[in-house]
Amino acid sequence: MRVSEKALLKSGFSHTDIQKIHSNIENFGGTLDEVIQDLAKRFNVAKWITIVAFVTLIFTSVLSTEDNILSLAFSLIVGLPFIWYLTPAKLAFKAWRYKQYASRIKGDQ
Repeated sequence: MRVSEKALLKSGFSHTDIQKIHSNIENFGGTLDEVIQDLAKRFNVAKWITIVAFVTLIFTSVLSTEDNILSLAFSLIVGLPFIWYLTPAKLAFKAWRYKQYASRIKGDQ
């Protein structure tokens, strides 16, 4: 997938977002394509961790004691924002959305 700044701006990235991505490329290396792919993968991982965590909370609320439910809920309240902070959620979501958009465009051709 060939990624350009123009396509990123068109898909919802702001100039600030693109500057952050270029800063990351300058500090750690890589290409714009690789960074967008990595961010999209991070979003998918964080999304599935969140889904599994909430499904676990639902099963725990049905099958376990109130103490276990409260401790798991507190753990999720503390842990999930930390995971989403490390992702970085906003850029990762935009990269995932761009990747979805690009794959639909490629499939239509």
